[in-house]
Amino acid sequence: MPAKNQASQELSMRPPGPTLFNAPFGSIDRLGEGVVGVVGMPTDWTHSSRIGAREGPAALRQATTELCRTVLDSLGETVVDPRDRGLWRRADCGNIVDCGDAPIDPASVEITTEAIAAMTESVRAHGAIPLALGGDHYNSYPACLGYARGLAKRHPNRRFGYIQIDGHLDFADRLGAWGTHNHATNGRRNAELPNIERSNMVWIGITGWVDGDELTLIEKMGGKIFSSGDVHELGAKEVARRAVAHATRGCESLYLSIDIDAMDAGFLPGTGSIVPSGITPRQYCQILDVIAQENVDGIDIAEVAPSLDPSGRTERIAAHLLYRVLRARLFVPDTQNGG
Repeated sequence: MPAKNQASQELSMRPPGPTLFNAPFGSIDRLGEGVVGVVGMPTDWTHSSRIGAREGPAALRQATTELCRTVLDSLGETVVDPRDRGLWRRADCGNIVDCGDAPIDPASVEITTEAIAAMTESVRAHGAIPLALGGDHYNSYPACLGYARGLAKRHPNRRFGYIQIDGHLDFADRLGAWGTHNHATNGRRNAELPNIERSNMVWIGITGWVDGDELTLIEKMGGKIFSSGDVHELGAKEVARRAVAHATRGCESLYLSIDIDAMDAGFLPGTGSIVPSGITPRQYCQILDVIAQENVDGIDIAEVAPSLDPSGRTERIAAHLLYRVLRARLFVPDTQNGG
């Protein structure tokens, strides 16, 4: 590639506005062990109904930056967690690095898939944790594909477990004119990755009817499904504990796919495939609090479609979900003052 074109491509990958949680923008090559490397996936043409999730990465960056400026930055050097009265302080800058957006080709799902996968692969191969911002939920597949490749480069013999929080299984083999690569097939495509432990795949928040063949296949391979009803009846923390126990059996790594449409549409309407009777914001946060304590080394979040929610609450709630996942990167115990 000529130097001029290469420079132009690198420039187009940089987010034009804020970065996630106001983190520094940086090159993947400079990521260190355990750092979260953010990758944007601004695409939604693999969605079959309500379009708008291509705006999700920019909306999440804006909403998390506002969260930093209006909430986190307004607090003192030491803060108190009201749940346990623990003392915390802001972590040093650099735990999260925004690496920009993957280059998108609107004319080719294949080229876009490989472009996203190349970025998340490089992040994980450097020892960092890829956090991919969608985009519709199909993008979970290229994000996880790259993660799996990067994990194999760094740990050739390691297998990984998988948790998908979602209102839908996304386990179809194909969907009408959209074929095999779309927002209803990403779970199935992820299950085909060579180093995933298929029996350790877990779904949380499934609502409504599901395809009987898909359910049979998941159960046959040893996967686990928790419906939104299970979350309501058993409690969010208990479901999350059971999910983690299943997903981490014999696995040192865990991939987390967050589809915001697992949340009841009454709370969160700005998404492509809304669901009734989904989980509540509090339940979603409780689930993420439990999962975040594990060795999660690959994450994606999908289906934030700000244009479908003029109130703006969808991206703000989604930003808070990311905060629950990344809180340990944003705050550390204040040991000097008894934390």
